[in-house]
Amino acid sequence: MNPILDAHVLQTRRQLLGRSANTLGAMALASLLNDDAKADATATGGLADLPHHFPKAKRVIYLLQNGAPSHSDLFDHKPKMLEWHGKQIPDEVQGGKRLSTMTSGQTERPVLKPLEPLRQRGESGAWVSDLLPHTAAIADDLCFIKSMHTEQVNHAPAITHLMSGFERPGRPSMGAWLTYGLGSDSQELPGFVVMTSRDKEASCGQIFYDY
Repeated sequence: MNPILDAHVLQTRRQLLGRSANTLGAMALASLLNDDAKADATATGGLADLPHHFPKAKRVIYLLQNGAPSHSDLFDHKPKMLEWHGKQIPDEVQGGKRLSTMTSGQTERPVLKPLEPLRQRGESGAWVSDLLPHTAAIADDLCFIKSMHTEQVNHAPAITHLMSGFERPGRPSMGAWLTYGLGSDSQELPGFVVMTSRDKEASCGQIFYDY
């Protein structure tokens, strides 16, 4: 007779579950205490090495305002468009690139200047259209990114490219990359949440188009 082995053999299901729960609880507590002891910037996830500069932002709210006048009508000042207004786009400008389905049937493709003039605003001198007087008043608080480029000519794949870096669906989104790189301050809440709204139209087969 071995009293230790007998105790294991004769234990009830309730005793087994209770002891197992205590073991798992101790493991979870050790993990939490380890995070506190290290005083890490993030509680969960994140890369081992932080970026070249310490991140200052604690939270990110990203609003995708899909559907608006073009960038050249709002923020992107292109003086040549004023010169070429009403003239046909030269072949060397189009460069044989494919057209969207919305314009493929057009026989003429004239250049159109902005609907309203763009002016330089604030100390930064950022160009903002007269269509956006309130935005123009806070131009110095905004960051205008003009280096992004895509070969997509249709809305749905272009929006997917903007949100994930790829025109085809299924790649990690911006929220996934932020959580991967910086981690999360909470172990009880998800690293990012997506709140969506849809219009009455179809999604063109790519779900980002409606968000």
